[in-house]
Amino acid sequence: MNNSTLIIGGTTASGKTTLAINLVCKLKHTYNIDAELINADSVQVYHDLKILTAYPTNEELDKAHHNLFGILSPYDSLSVTSWLELAKTEIKRLNNANKIAIVCGGTGFYIQALLNGIAKIPSIPKEFREQVQNYFNEIGRDMFFEELYKIDPISAQKLNKNDTQRILRAYEVASYTGKSLSEWWKQKNTNYSENIIDTIVLLPEKEKVKERARIRLLKMINSGAIEEVQKFNEKYENYTGALREVIGYREICDFLRSNDTLKYEKMMENMRVRTNQYIKRQSTWFRNQLKNATFIQNFGNESSIVNKVLRIILSSADQK
Repeated sequence: MNNSTLIIGGTTASGKTTLAINLVCKLKHTYNIDAELINADSVQVYHDLKILTAYPTNEELDKAHHNLFGILSPYDSLSVTSWLELAKTEIKRLNNANKIAIVCGGTGFYIQALLNGIAKIPSIPKEFREQVQNYFNEIGRDMFFEELYKIDPISAQKLNKNDTQRILRAYEVASYTGKSLSEWWKQKNTNYSENIIDTIVLLPEKEKVKERARIRLLKMINSGAIEEVQKFNEKYENYTGALREVIGYREICDFLRSNDTLKYEKMMENMRVRTNQYIKRQSTWFRNQLKNATFIQNFGNESSIVNKVLRIILSSADQK
C-alpha cells in the first residue's frame, strides 16, 4: 500500500471521523494494514475549544493515531498553503512507512488544495494585514464586505459575510497584489503527485443530517460547552482570533453577557440555524467543487459504508 492516500470529506455531523477511525481499526485487525488520520478541519488544528470544535475524544484518539490535530494556539493562524505543506509532509512520512494516510475533515479548501494544487500567492506583510484588520474594525463588517465586493466580486459572491478570516484574506490579497484570489487560483500549481486511492464525500439526506447536528449541539452544551467558552474568555481576554468563527462561540458569548436564562433558547436556536446554514454551504461546495469524488448518501458510522470504503481501498491495493 505504499504511496496511498484516502480522502474523506463531507458535511458536519456526517460521521467522517467515525468512518475514518473504523477504517483504521478494520485495516489493522483484519488485514494487518497500518493507517493513520491526517486532519483536514480548519478549527480542529487548534488545541482549545475542544467541545465546540468536536475535537476527537480520548477514546477516538486511542483507537487511531491522529496527525495535525491541536497543533495551534488560538492566536495562531494556518493558511491553506501552510496546511498543505504540513499534510504533504505527513503523507510522505506515512507512505514511506508503508502506511495509508487517511485525510479526513470538512474544510473543502484543504481537500481541494491537496487534490488540485494551490496558487502561489505572495506573502502579505504582517503590517499590511494589521492595517486591513484595523480597517475592518473601523468601518464594520457590512461596509467592509461591500468594499471587498468592489475589488474582488467573485470571492465576495462565494464567501459568507460572517466568515471573518476568509473575507479578510480575500481583501488582503486583492488590495496588496492587485489581483483577486480567483485570478491567483487560475495560476495554481498542480504538481501534487501522491497516489490518491479515492475521495469519499459523505452527504447524508438533508433533514437527517440536520437532526443529527441538532442532537450533537445539545450534547455539546450538556458536555460543558458554555463553561468551556467562559474559561476560554478568561484565559484569552478580548479574543479576536480565528476561533471566534466557530459555531456556538459568539452565541454562547452573547448568552454569558446577558445573564438572562430566558435567552438560553435563543442561543440554541441561533446555533441550530448557523449549523444548518453551514451544512447547506458545505453540501453545495462539495457537489460543485469535487465532482469526481465518490459521493455517499449515508452516515459514516454505518457498517455498510465502512465495508464499501474498505472495498475501495483493497481494490486499489489489488491493482498495484
